[in-house]
Formats: sequence, C-alpha cells, structure tokens
Amino acid sequence: MKPQPTILESIPQLAPDIPADAFAANNALMAAIAILGGLVLLIGFGLLLWSAYRRKRAAAPPPTPEALALEALSRLEEDMPPPRAAALRLSLILRTFLAGQTEDPALYETHEEFSHRIDSLSSLPESCQYDMRCMLETLAEQKYAAASAEAAPERTAALITQARELVQRITTEQAREAAERAKD
Repeated sequence: MKPQPTILESIPQLAPDIPADAFAANNALMAAIAILGGLVLLIGFGLLLWSAYRRKRAAAPPPTPEALALEALSRLEEDMPPPRAAALRLSLILRTFLAGQTEDPALYETHEEFSHRIDSLSSLPESCQYDMRCMLETLAEQKYAAASAEAAPERTAALITQARELVQRITTEQAREAAERAKD
C-alpha cells in the first residue's frame, strides 16, 4: 500500500511567474462587458418607464355620471318595462346620477327622507331643482301606486324622455355655472 501524502504534499503547485499583462487584458475586457451590460439595463429600464407613462396617459377617463345615466336610460328605453318597474328603475338612475354628479345622498335615502331633507337638491342648478323634485315625486307616486291592469308604454316613454332631458340640462347648466365662476 502506498503511504498517504501529507497535507502540504497534497497542495498543488502554481505555475511559476504568470506575467501581469495577462491579468490586465482580462480586466479591460471584463470592464467593457460590465459597462455595456449596465448601459443595456439602463436603456431597458428607461424604455419600461416610458411605455408605462404612455399607457397611463392614453388610458381613457372613466365615464361621467351623465354618460352612465344616459346609457342606463337607453337600456331602459329598449326594455320598456311596465310603468311601476320603469318608475323604480328611473328613480334609481336619477338618484345614481345625483350621487355621482352632485354628491347628493339621494341614492342612499328613502323618498320620505329625501323629501324632508331641507338641503335636498341644493347642489343642483336652481333652474333644475324644481323639475328634478317634480320628476322624483312623479316617480314615487308611480312606484307606490297600485299596479294597473293596463301598461302604458307611452307614459313610460315620456318619463324616460323627460329624465334624459333633465340629466342633459343639469349637466349643461352646471357647466355654464362653472364657466361663469371661472370668469369671475
């Protein structure tokens, strides 16, 4: 059996005197690769930020309360439910519009609570307050009235048209008032 080498004997011997130029050439190449890699990473990060900024700018704004109300009124007009169901849906559409457009809490109140609140509809233009109150009163009467044997689609169509005109008028009046305030 062959005797085992000692620890010192098992350490390999290095090659004698490696010239320093071999290391210098290797370091220059590694530095160039590191600089190029860093540049590629910076350019990639810049492109990522730029594309995220463009996507954010190009995103469509959320629909306005007016657009949502007009869309809901169009769907209601297509469905043309019986008067009582139409009055329920119309009331919900108008109250949702008020909640979004004027931040009025009408959507979260009963008709009775809404009627007794002194400042109800105060955020609407004055020229529209009476018409909106009358419209909501009419819808409440129709919602709580006994179901009639005959369905009156022309009455429902008239209410939908009236609601559409009211929503558009409120938005127009608010824009006009805002423009007047901006002038002052």
